Amino acid sequence: MQQNLRYSITLNEAQLDYLSDEQQEILRMKCFKTFLQMAIPEENKVYGKNFSAVLQPGQFMASKVDLARLWECNRKTATRIIHEFNQLGILRSEPSNRTTIHTLICLSVWFTDRGMIRSRFFVSNPEVKPIVKPVRTIKRVPPEKVADSRGFDDLATADPGGTQ
Repeated sequence: MQQNLRYSITLNEAQLDYLSDEQQEILRMKCFKTFLQMAIPEENKVYGKNFSAVLQPGQFMASKVDLARLWECNRKTATRIIHEFNQLGILRSEPSNRTTIHTLICLSVWFTDRGMIRSRFFVSNPEVKPIVKPVRTIKRVPPEKVADSRGFDDLATADPGGTQ
């Protein structure tokens, strides 16, 4: 592990808004920090069961199950977050038959004690697709459609013909 590791990251307004949204069930900054920590600053060959790959600086390998475990959420939530990070141009994910290789495209440089390490995957102006967040309806008490508030006695004495 590198000592005194610093990052150079470029984010636009939409990406910052997404990451700072604290109203969601899982904090996006926590997910982003996980991605930063998992991204490797040096080329590395990884092996798995019937699988091998060469990871370049700015990439990391993680399945949705692994990320769900790290973030303490279910796999469906982890899948949605990865998809949203891809839509916003923060991350690029390429699934394989065994795992997924993720690339941080907002990370341009690591600064270490040994110097500066550039990421060849950095995109300074990524295409950002808008994210449509699900609208949660809040149940109202009492419900909006309320029965006639007149009492039973008032209804019985009311003139059905409308005359008084």
